[in-house]
Parts: sequence; structure tokens; C-alpha cells
Amino acid sequence: MMKIAAIFFFVMLPAVAFSQTPKPAVEVPFEFIHNQIVVEAKIGGKGPFNMLVDTDTDPSAIDVATARELGLVTDTKGGAATGGGTETNIVYPTRLPSVEVGNLVAKDISAATIDLSKISERVGRPIRGVLGFSFLKDRIIQIDYPNSKLRFFAESPYPRIQMGANTVNQVSFALRREDGSVIIDSVFVNDQKMRATLDTGSSSSFNLTPEAVALLKLRDEKETGGETSVGYNGEYENQRGLLKSVRLGRITVESVQANFWLPKTGHDNKKYQVNIGNGFFQDFVMTFDFKNKLVMFDKVD
Repeated sequence: MMKIAAIFFFVMLPAVAFSQTPKPAVEVPFEFIHNQIVVEAKIGGKGPFNMLVDTDTDPSAIDVATARELGLVTDTKGGAATGGGTETNIVYPTRLPSVEVGNLVAKDISAATIDLSKISERVGRPIRGVLGFSFLKDRIIQIDYPNSKLRFFAESPYPRIQMGANTVNQVSFALRREDGSVIIDSVFVNDQKMRATLDTGSSSSFNLTPEAVALLKLRDEKETGGETSVGYNGEYENQRGLLKSVRLGRITVESVQANFWLPKTGHDNKKYQVNIGNGFFQDFVMTFDFKNKLVMFDKVD
């Protein structure tokens, strides 16, 4: 959607007569609507409003009409949103005085005003904003898809995640931010190593950039017809195709359908070749540890 190696020190300490109780997680429910995460949040003490949770939106976003309703001060100098679509959606910088999600309160969050009417139409209800990286950064957020719960942790719920979990049900990756996207390396598509973005704003399972389609020589594998998607810059057409396999660590899926993004639909010249979205994540508990730049896939049987 819009794009508006660790060192550890271990010290031996003497035993003490008390233990510190970890701060409990903030847990809130979400609705999973058309493979989109919709959560209620208050902005500046008003609301609640329906908001999407999108790891690939940077900064966060607020619908233009809602920004006016809240009386937000908006910069007069705007720019074109980046992301899917063949139209031009102009965004303007602003600040959200506060964002409340359950008992979690964040102050002074950078955002951009944008027309979210087409996103709302596709989701089937008014979407007033998007909680993106300006809200998520430095946080540990767990998305429990099977139970429709968001959890915000002060400390990692996987204290040994740095050891590099890699089983058929659980795998961790180092992540990094690049050009507004959450990037992981070493995702193998049809046995070819590629970079992938983890996009909780995508309703699909796997999307391939035009670059990836060319690298994998999949031009002749496209199926006739496709589907229409909606991004920050309006609608765009995809083509569908079949991938032999996608592998993340020891998690492998075979004979999987994917969208092949077409050139000039807002997906050229990306820092990644594969976009992985909620269609795949929905079978996992996903933990994005932005503090330590790690992500955990925990498959639920």
C-alpha cells in the first residue's frame, strides 16, 4: 500500500531475593474483514474509529474527511502517494495528537491525510485511518490471526527468539525497514532466493512484482483473466498464476496461487520481489518485534 546483526552482552549477576514481573501485554480484539485487520482506535480522544493495521504503510494515515472532523492541522505542501493503483492520490503531512488502542496510548504520531473512500468501499465499512510504521515502530506487536487478537508487549514473548527458531511450525527472521517496507531475505520462490516484504495491509497470500515474474520466467505461466485490487492510488488489474513452491525456513507451501503484478500499476522498482500478505499470515500468530528487528511466524494447527 502507501509508502508515504545484533550484539548481546551477558553479565553474571548475584542472585537476589525478588523477581521482576513482566509488564502484561495490552490485548485488543480485531475484526478480520476481507482479509484486512480492522481495529478500533481513538484519535485525539475522539472515536473510536475503524483503522487498518498495515506494516507497509509509512507513516500512518488518516482519511481526509476524518482529519477535517478532528480539526487536524495539515501541511499545505502535499505529494503523490506510492503503492498500488493507476491514479494519483495526493497526501498531506499531519500529526495525530494521540492514538488509543485499548489501554495503549501513543502521543504525537506522524501521519498523512489521504482519501480512503475506495479502501472503505472494498472493505465494506468506513475506514478512518491506517496504523502504520510511525505508530508501530519500536513496538512489539503480535497479531493472533486465529483468535483475532492484537497484543502489544513491552518485552518479547519469545525470550530466546534470537537463537533463531526454525521448525516446521515456527520460524524467525531478521527484518529491516527499507523504502517504507518490512523486508526479510531468504524467501525461496520456485527454489530461487528472493527478498520479501511482510505486508499486513495486503489481503492476498503472495504477490510477485514485475521484476520477480521476469526473473522466474513466469510470463507464460500467467492465467487468462485475473482480479482487481485496490491500493492507495485506486484500482489496478492483476494476473493470476501458479507457483510451484514458496519456502520460508522450514515452512513450505506448494502449488500455491499468486498474483502477478503488472508493470505500471505502482509496483515497479521495488526493494523486494515478493509481497506476502494476510492470506498467508492468517494461519499464524505473527510477532513483529520492531525493537529487536525480528519477526516470528508461529503456525497454529
